[in-house]
Amino acid sequence: MPRPFRIASAVVVPAGGYDYDTASLSYNTGPQRRMTGNLRVDYGTFYSGHKTSVTATRGRLAFGPKFNLEPSYSVNWVDLAEGSFTAHLAGSRVTYTATSRMFVSALLQYNSDSNSVATNARLRWEYRPGSELFVVYNDERDTRTRRFPALASRALIVKVNRLVRF
Repeated sequence: MPRPFRIASAVVVPAGGYDYDTASLSYNTGPQRRMTGNLRVDYGTFYSGHKTSVTATRGRLAFGPKFNLEPSYSVNWVDLAEGSFTAHLAGSRVTYTATSRMFVSALLQYNSDSNSVATNARLRWEYRPGSELFVVYNDERDTRTRRFPALASRALIVKVNRLVRF
């Protein structure tokens, strides 16, 4: 059964059916460049109003063949019958490829609406062809505190899969 939900700190969207129409304009650089990226602007209907978004994604700065930095940024201006808000999402993924079978990556994101910083760090190691070990660390912190952002959640996940051929 559909229920109202909070889309922003002071805006609740009522339950119901909604139609969406969006126009987009984007510019992509070629992947052969040392610095790449995608810039996109969207405008359209969104629940009971309109949303305009500007997003810079798929950015990639290569610092040699093993180390990449992928920054991203998005701003959304939302104007609904229930209220208006602006949400910013900024982040970056850092990847270090140790070998063709092992890499470490970390994603760090800041969300202005939830006032949170989230971290996702991951190690992937293919210890045998088709068999992998993943170690993942996640945490989310509340940035509204005066001290170092307070811990909201934390998880450590270990996953092993093994290819068995017969």
